[in-house]
Amino acid sequence: MSKSDSTGRAGRKRSRRDAPARAPRERYAADDGYDDRGGAADTGGSRRGGRTATATAPRAAEDTGQSERAERGGRRTAQNRGRRSGRSAPSVDPVSKFSASALRRVSVLGDRPSQVVYTLAEQSMRKRGTAFLATLLVLCVVALVALLGVLAYQLATESGDTPGSGDSSSIVAPPEGHSTLVPDLYQAQPQDEAFDPIAERGDGSGQIPKDKVFGSDTEKLELDGHKLVRDETGVTDTCTSLVWGEEAAQALVDGECTSAASAVYLDGDGEYVAQFTLFDLADADSADAVSTALDPGDSSTAPGFLLPQKDGVEGLHKGYSQATAQVMGHYLAVYWVARTDGEQPGDGETLSTLNVAAMNASTWVYRQVGEAEQ
Repeated sequence: MSKSDSTGRAGRKRSRRDAPARAPRERYAADDGYDDRGGAADTGGSRRGGRTATATAPRAAEDTGQSERAERGGRRTAQNRGRRSGRSAPSVDPVSKFSASALRRVSVLGDRPSQVVYTLAEQSMRKRGTAFLATLLVLCVVALVALLGVLAYQLATESGDTPGSGDSSSIVAPPEGHSTLVPDLYQAQPQDEAFDPIAERGDGSGQIPKDKVFGSDTEKLELDGHKLVRDETGVTDTCTSLVWGEEAAQALVDGECTSAASAVYLDGDGEYVAQFTLFDLADADSADAVSTALDPGDSSTAPGFLLPQKDGVEGLHKGYSQATAQVMGHYLAVYWVARTDGEQPGDGETLSTLNVAAMNASTWVYRQVGEAEQ
């Protein structure tokens, strides 16, 4: 080998080392016969420079291999530096790692972190609001049940402990098949001045005392040879249960009747019967109104009268009878007499005497007048 050949080969080696690596696109363009502008290269020039291209291709491939090896070496160096820096860096807080992971997941879902936090907070507030409303609703229901219980207790207490509380606001219907007998003769005696001291009922007067109204002094009633003996007695705080007829019952309700007493008297021979009834009303005007409602001869009122308080006595269920109503202050006394067989009295026989004798059954009312005057 000559010296000039050695010198040429060495120059070519230095040229290959100093020449920049050709890009893959350039290689592909050169190989495929396309220039950099995308057009086809001149075929004649290629044939003329075929030998030059053939000589250049091995050098370009060699240069490309060297470039790829340099890039791989750079990447390994960077990875090694990253590992060394990772070993020397301080440890990451688990909370921060969790937060970063959560943010990455949120970013993947396409939501902004602040919007997600706001949504979660809103949902939490809604849950707390729902729980608060449910608790409030339960408390309201409990309070309502307690209120209803208190009202029911008060109503039960008032109806059970206060005499006559139901009488002034309700009407007790008479039993089915009750008697509708009214007296053939009815006399209404208005308020007498002697009863002015008890014209009005005082507060806390209470129920009519049965043992005082029907004491031993009213067990027997006698007048002009006629004797009546007490048979049955009773006191009630439902005044309307002693009458039939809507207007009679309503008059008792309007008059605030709180209690009523009744007694049935029979004569020794069983020929006559007398029924005594005493109503406790608000005042004398109320007593007079009830007296008018019981009057069968008053065309301005509907029929209504007392209910018989003893069964088996025909004179109180049908036939002829007489009655007198007397206003005694805030009390109204009704005396009702008849023959036990319901027949009309014969010649020389009078029921008026029996009626006057029955008036002695209200002795207790006269005592009330004396106590009021003192």
